[in-house]
Amino acid sequence: MPLLRGILHRAIVVCLLFCEVESRNLDWLTGENKQVKEGDARLVGGKSPSEGRVEVFHAGSWGTICDDDWGIEEAQVVCRQLGLRGAISAETGAKFGQGSGRIWLDDLRCKGSESSLSSCGFKGWGVTDCSHSEDAGVVCDVDPAFNISKSYPLDHSIELTEELGELFDSGTGCDYTLTFSYTPEDSMEAEPETDQAPSNNNKESVCVHRLVLSLFPKFVVINSSYELEINSNCQPYIREFTRYLYTRTVTVTVSSMQCLHQLASEFGAMRLLEDIGRLFVPLLPEDTSFRTQVALFKYAGRSGDGLLRDNVLRYLGWNMEPLVASAQWKSLPEELLKGLLVRTDLVLPDEAWLLAALEAWVLEQGEAVTHEQQAALLGHLRFPMMTPDQLYEVPFTARLYSGHKDLFSAGILQGFQFHALNFSVLTGHVDGRSEQFQSRIYTADPWSVSFNASNLPIRRYDYYDAYGRRYNGVYGGYDRYGAIGQKRFTTPLPLTYSPRYVPWLAEIFSPDQNCNGQQCKHSLRLSATKRTSVQFSNQLLLACKERYVFHVQEFKNDRAKISNDSMVLPITCPDDLTYQVVVRPQYV
Repeated sequence: MPLLRGILHRAIVVCLLFCEVESRNLDWLTGENKQVKEGDARLVGGKSPSEGRVEVFHAGSWGTICDDDWGIEEAQVVCRQLGLRGAISAETGAKFGQGSGRIWLDDLRCKGSESSLSSCGFKGWGVTDCSHSEDAGVVCDVDPAFNISKSYPLDHSIELTEELGELFDSGTGCDYTLTFSYTPEDSMEAEPETDQAPSNNNKESVCVHRLVLSLFPKFVVINSSYELEINSNCQPYIREFTRYLYTRTVTVTVSSMQCLHQLASEFGAMRLLEDIGRLFVPLLPEDTSFRTQVALFKYAGRSGDGLLRDNVLRYLGWNMEPLVASAQWKSLPEELLKGLLVRTDLVLPDEAWLLAALEAWVLEQGEAVTHEQQAALLGHLRFPMMTPDQLYEVPFTARLYSGHKDLFSAGILQGFQFHALNFSVLTGHVDGRSEQFQSRIYTADPWSVSFNASNLPIRRYDYYDAYGRRYNGVYGGYDRYGAIGQKRFTTPLPLTYSPRYVPWLAEIFSPDQNCNGQQCKHSLRLSATKRTSVQFSNQLLLACKERYVFHVQEFKNDRAKISNDSMVLPITCPDDLTYQVVVRPQYV
């Protein structure tokens, strides 16, 4: 009888484990197929459950959404419809792969407060002029309310029952042994020591089941046991992690975060690896020396966490000025520097400033960086984004000019051609989609203006236009209160070497009627007061205490609304925010 119970118990385990694998495609919940309803949404093709191509269910089949007018408001709706806290970004151009079948929705017009995508305005079911190369996607936020004093339960169990956790806790029926040998406490910064023998100072064995481990492809089950060397500070979390292999649930704390991430990398538990990688992100602003961020980048490379690597690069790219001013800049790893130079979302004064910063890094390395490596790095500079005055000064001020005359001469010529010729003429002979013609986020005068949130009045008042007309309701198609701050400025007209300018009006408003006073901050509007044929992708930067940028978002239809739900990081300085408006011309 005990033998029969053992066989039956193992058969149940086999069924549950392999059903879990299949459920990723079938959306099972409690061991049965989920009843799909009209208007339901799902995410497909992402690396985690919180991102992917958006698909909706209509007339008995799943279909995609066209990315025309697809923005953060629409992304907020789908993320909340799926039970997630909010959207990090709205993705276009079939970033998560092209779908198949019908394109159900096009030209969506969401306010951000709707309960489902089908509640938003759109052309009509299946009415579209798009192809699947324009399928829309989202990246949703798993928990934007992160803070370092809180614990974060992660649940990847889908329909796995608690019986598997009880099986692990009982220690019965084990056919495999995991042994963890502890080495002295280590940190993210340390590179692995490959030439040292494992330390046997302390060991702990955990009884497990071979079948459970077989579900993690990176972990190869060999013989009847396996010994893994880990840091001694991870000892308290061994059983917690091993139990996760059975239940797919774990509670992450700041103290356990790194250890669980390392173990997830070792075992190939990718969902746990990626979700913990996201939890690292809110810690990035805590170290103004950038030592932690550089260490996290190195650690992400060793652990194979590409998402964590990208998150660190994005934060460093948003904070290029303090990074270059820090002691970390001159010792920055070349791989990290390359990762920054290819980005278009770098926030920096201008391209000439980046040239000076890059030269400082190269000269500090001395002979450790070859002539060819120098040329490869300098090749990422975008000379057409420099002003004619800056281009003229390069041969006289650039310290690397004499060693790379051909490279600099070609870049300077291309820059002058860009300013002197109509862009359509120039791109008749060069690739107009090249990164050389893509503007980064330049904050130097005259491209940006700033508002300090702590100096803004909190009361609402009526708005008067230039003709003395009074507005406190619908104005220009927007529900708006009076502007509590406004600034006028001008920027050069791109694509021509002439003294013509574009006048701008930047306005900041109190929270509107759709906002919860506890979560919404302000909304901003940036509009050109003179018509121009040039396209712009203007940006709004949120900085904390004027020290670091923690959020960047694009103006959509001249508007940008600030809410906690739309941010990657929580607002850690709600009373000392700086809003920086940046004009960003598009040359493609």
